[in-house]
Amino acid sequence: MTPQKFTTGSRPAKSRAVRKIPKSSKGHFVGELVYDNVNGQPQRLGFASYTEFKTAICLIYREDFADIEEQLAALPFNHPRGAPSEHFFDFRYTTKGGKRICISVKPERIAGTYVYQATISAIKKAAVGNICDAVATVTERNVSPIELHNAELYHAARKADPVMDALVLEALSRLDGPVSIDQLLADLGVYGRGFFSVARCIRFGHARMFTPEKIRGKTLIEARLAA
Repeated sequence: MTPQKFTTGSRPAKSRAVRKIPKSSKGHFVGELVYDNVNGQPQRLGFASYTEFKTAICLIYREDFADIEEQLAALPFNHPRGAPSEHFFDFRYTTKGGKRICISVKPERIAGTYVYQATISAIKKAAVGNICDAVATVTERNVSPIELHNAELYHAARKADPVMDALVLEALSRLDGPVSIDQLLADLGVYGRGFFSVARCIRFGHARMFTPEKIRGKTLIEARLAA
């Protein structure tokens, strides 16, 4: 029998984590998400905490996103105390411009300590120019509730609906001023069934919001004219 060929969206590529992520952990939020990479192929990505999940999904839906890898191989570095040591970055984020940023996700109570700051400074010296171009620490305080809400919406709406998407795009092309998402969909007679299509239009630049906010029914949008 000829092996089945899977098309985009059928079989996600396995996680690229080098450091093993446990399948379950008592008292910890662990798991995997599946996103579509820049080539439109589904990719698994593991996370070992809720903050890691929130960090990853916000990064994936940034406009400058090109790639994200999780749980990199151990990076040797000289600890401030003088002993050889190693560090595992949680993510390496690559922008469309090619900049690679290694990210450590830490609770704020740890990231703000002198010990951590001294250690991450030593880690940065070993990492920059070797495995990345910059090093960053992300804590729960760095995750914007607005960005998280919209990233989770984009993630839920990531699969196209050709018929509904075409209806919404055509309706946007007829707009002569701002309109709420609820009103746009009501005028089309599709109501909530078209909400994901509007989210995709915002994500891909066919529509724009007037202010950075959580995308909801009351959000005002207008068509974004081609340059």
